[in-house]
Amino acid sequence: MKTTMKKVAAIVMVSAMALAMAACKKGAKKVSVDDFKKACEEVGLTVEDLGGGDGAKEQYEAKNADGSLEVTYVVAEKSDDAKKAFELSSKGTDSLEKLGADVKKSSGKLVVTMEDKIYAAAVYSGDMFLSISASADAEAVKTAKELASKLGI
Repeated sequence: MKTTMKKVAAIVMVSAMALAMAACKKGAKKVSVDDFKKACEEVGLTVEDLGGGDGAKEQYEAKNADGSLEVTYVVAEKSDDAKKAFELSSKGTDSLEKLGADVKKSSGKLVVTMEDKIYAAAVYSGDMFLSISASADAEAVKTAKELASKLGI
């Protein structure tokens, strides 16, 4: 009986550790260039290919007509560059929280919302960095949230 209980306890412990490790490893989902372009076009944004250079293999920018919604997509030459871009975009979230914004940050993912006035998201996965920024326009914020949903953010 004792041996059986030890085996059951060991199986339960290993299963719990595996689940905990899987939860910790879950970071941002990598978005492909094609998925990025398709999702942006589906929500009515104009996508511009900015080419490479300055540490980027590929770089795209998407905007709505009045510029109140801007999206940047970068495939960096090194994954460290994508991580640095993410970390840079994450700075200043403390001051937004003090102003009443809801800030959610996890491994490789940041989402900031403030009613229908501000929506910002930044993600990185491997060599990919993506940021979405909409402010001062409820319609732009709504479109930004729709885009984030389509991209799995």
